[in-house]
Amino acid sequence: MKDGRLFFSVVFLNALIDLGHKIALQNTVFKVYDASQQIILVAIINACILLPFIALVIPVAKLADTHNKVKIMRATATASLLLTLAITVFYSAGWFWPAMIMTLLMAIQSAFYSPAKLAYLKLCWGPSRLSEANGWAQTASISGILMGTLAFSVGFEYLYSGQVIVLADTNTLIALLWPLGLVLVSLAMLQLYWTYRIPLLKETALEQGAINSKTKISSVSRQSLFELLSHRRRLLPVLCLALFWSVGQGMLAAFPAFAKAHAGINNTVVIQGVLATTGLGLALGAIAVGRLSGRRIELRFVPLGVVIMALGLTSLSFLSAAIAFAMVYFMMGIASACLIVPLNAYLQKNTPSEQLGGLIASSNFLQNIAMLAMLLLTIVMALWGIDSRYLLQLMAALTAIIGAYLSITIINDNRS
Repeated sequence: MKDGRLFFSVVFLNALIDLGHKIALQNTVFKVYDASQQIILVAIINACILLPFIALVIPVAKLADTHNKVKIMRATATASLLLTLAITVFYSAGWFWPAMIMTLLMAIQSAFYSPAKLAYLKLCWGPSRLSEANGWAQTASISGILMGTLAFSVGFEYLYSGQVIVLADTNTLIALLWPLGLVLVSLAMLQLYWTYRIPLLKETALEQGAINSKTKISSVSRQSLFELLSHRRRLLPVLCLALFWSVGQGMLAAFPAFAKAHAGINNTVVIQGVLATTGLGLALGAIAVGRLSGRRIELRFVPLGVVIMALGLTSLSFLSAAIAFAMVYFMMGIASACLIVPLNAYLQKNTPSEQLGGLIASSNFLQNIAMLAMLLLTIVMALWGIDSRYLLQLMAALTAIIGAYLSITIINDNRS
């Protein structure tokens, strides 16, 4: 299907562009700072990405429900091009903090793009092929993330290695990255071109005026949140998913500083390559869990995922070789699939179809708050001078204790 290939190509490019800029900033921080300063700045970068998904939940929901989905994607693609042009200017001028602010603005356009993308999937493929379409979209997104991680890290190291002296200033270092800015602009132009080639689809609800935006927003921000909090079989899987995503955020913030301080790894390609193995494990794990589950929801994978995650986080603090780190992160990616696949299916099973959209919005809202809370905890521990090794061990303990309670409770509730 030609239109499908165009759409999934846009999904791939969107993930690649968003991550490319983030990787450039994170690698700059990695080269210039150590220990607590590095952890704090990486946590701030990740927080900039999360904040729009929390603060803009109401306007994003309103726009997604009242406007054509393809037009929204075209508008966000246009914004992405303008922002990458600004990023290139800031790179060239050696302005680190304005480039950091662009991370927040890029996340804002992503916050508006994401629900339009998911809604377009259902419009284009229909309920009967929704699982297949989501699978392809997830594959395209993960591929973009992996490609962005590796390509921009390799590009960063190539530009950095050409310097005969060690650069100890973020502004001086980021000024070297203007070629990466041009790559971002080129990708954004291609994304915009492909987005305008995606045909506009007839959206019956919009044409018939069937959507009352005020009622819809109230449902997303109040009623759906109340429904989530008041139903145990919906709340517990969301809390378990929130635990997983928040631990993941803490891991992303703490690991680069840990690897630099305790394993002597200074190459950003190695660091980002290790982190990228999580995405590979997640993709392969999702396929395996889906096939092993068949038509059933296998909640027995959830405690297995918790155990693997806890053991992986614990083992990280005792390792020092890049290949060992990569193997552990790959296994934690598989563990992630053991959590995400059955918990999302269990959540959908226990939610009426007419409430599912609002519940997903409320679930994402709570999960983003949990991730932001973990980043704030990471920043506080770094300010107190606590070693990154102990931060990883704390996350392992949280995963083991809270994850064990939630997974066992979910399984018992399902049996009753």
